[in-house]
Amino acid sequence: MHAVASLQSKYAFEGLLYDAVLECNPDLLDSLPIGKVVGNSSQTLRQCKDPKVFFSALDQNAIPHPEVSYESIQDPTDSWLVKHTISSGGTGICVYVEDETSGKSIYFQRKIDGVSFSLTFLANGDELKPIGFNTLWCETLGESMPYAYAGAITSVDLTEQQRYTTINYATALAREFKLVGLNSIDCILSGDGIYVLEINPRIPATYELYETKQGDLMKEHVEACVSAKLAATQRKQLLRAHAIVYAPQLIRVPASLDWPLWTADRPHQEEVIHKYEPVCSVFAGGKNVAQVREMIHTRKKTIIRKLMH
Repeated sequence: MHAVASLQSKYAFEGLLYDAVLECNPDLLDSLPIGKVVGNSSQTLRQCKDPKVFFSALDQNAIPHPEVSYESIQDPTDSWLVKHTISSGGTGICVYVEDETSGKSIYFQRKIDGVSFSLTFLANGDELKPIGFNTLWCETLGESMPYAYAGAITSVDLTEQQRYTTINYATALAREFKLVGLNSIDCILSGDGIYVLEINPRIPATYELYETKQGDLMKEHVEACVSAKLAATQRKQLLRAHAIVYAPQLIRVPASLDWPLWTADRPHQEEVIHKYEPVCSVFAGGKNVAQVREMIHTRKKTIIRKLMH
């Protein structure tokens, strides 16, 4: 709050954009000393992050989702996950263990196998404009974080009917929760079925896979939030991917490190990064999925090698 107030006094900006940092803290969003928040309201955040409200909305709209429970599992013979409501990026998901107790900020969800994917979209509270489908990657960071967000690629093996179904689910939820601007919906493709996992009611990490050098997508986000306008222009769908590099052990960032151009979110010189904390992001693009995945894998290894050296 102090940082925002300081910037406001210096630059007198018109509004504030936010991403996952404030997703789980709507009270802080209400307390920020600014006139306009360019994004979903704190009420929308609370509704989307409240599992009882969210999954009830899915049921009312006949949208399939994995079974959920708010009480301790009595017969844990099937695979269940424990999910924390105050988390993002997969950091609050772990495997259910016997005698796990229920609580206000957690719920239980039956684990189903399949392909995790998301739809990045723009909304104006009523209508929706699809931006792109993404395969989501996760990474195990110790026993407590088996599903940490690891990155995404702008390609999913979906039929036209499955894409149409996902867009319909997202449209129904955009109307239900009055979503505006950039958002994403996380789903899992299991067999031929689409199951909704959650809505990310803020600028998603995948937006940067579609952004242009001119910032067109961010401009469209502001227009959708401020004027309820959804741009009619269609952007060319490019095969792009990004991934997070996590520290394999305690690292001190070298002062002389030459960061490649395909990195972003770079740490400061001499910064200490603990094991499993994010180091930076890497990006890649190409002509086919196998090529891009291999490039991402190689670039992650290159960064770790530079840091360890």
